[in-house]
Amino acid sequence: MTNQYQQDIAGLQPTQYGTSSPVLGTETQTTYQTTTQFEGLTLDQPVDVPVYETVLITADNVRQAIGALEEQEQKAIAYEIFLGVPGAYGGDYELIFEDDGSLNIPNFQRAVEGVIGLAGDAVAYDNPYFLDILQRGDVGEMTPAELAKAFQDRVAEIEAGKKPKRVINYMDPVGLQAALNDASASVLGRKMTGPEMKEFVNKIHGLQASGISSISVGAQAEQFARGAAPVEAGAMDHANAASLIMQAAGIGGRR
Repeated sequence: MTNQYQQDIAGLQPTQYGTSSPVLGTETQTTYQTTTQFEGLTLDQPVDVPVYETVLITADNVRQAIGALEEQEQKAIAYEIFLGVPGAYGGDYELIFEDDGSLNIPNFQRAVEGVIGLAGDAVAYDNPYFLDILQRGDVGEMTPAELAKAFQDRVAEIEAGKKPKRVINYMDPVGLQAALNDASASVLGRKMTGPEMKEFVNKIHGLQASGISSISVGAQAEQFARGAAPVEAGAMDHANAASLIMQAAGIGGRR
């Protein structure tokens, strides 16, 4: 029983491909002949001797070979075409499959014919690249499962590139440093150092980049100052508490 690709191929007239099938390359075929003679000597028993023959690979050979493949192998060729010759599918991976996951035969056939044309053009340069894709004959070829994984990775890259990039309006570093210094003066009784201010700015910008939309700079600044010098913060809290007690008792704080 022929598959859909074979049926489509069988329904095409030779004139649709031209009067002759273009030669895409060559391959060596090995056959064996049984003989009892070797360089004029008679052998005790017959032996099989390999005979090597260089044969032409035509476009029709490729079409017939692809048409005879199971769908999994046809999908592997579709993956190879999409990855190796992006223009064959116009860069649109959705053209490869039907909604049920089966191969879209008309689009697959068009892609194959496009690569066959490229393979024919490449013959003049002794370049088998496109023929290798059609035959899956390159050294170190990937299995259908490996090709499917490479295809899915490429699809993920394409989809990631389609997503609109979020524009981040980063807070003014000078304003952030001023807020940190105000908090530091209150919490530590001193200004923050340059490295500390840089670390704080990076922290706030990192929160913005993570997608947090509402950031209390004052609270973040105070928390950062306390974390940067907890001993100093504790001493300052103690001093402030003592000052409040003294004021409440009417000691100091009044002129």
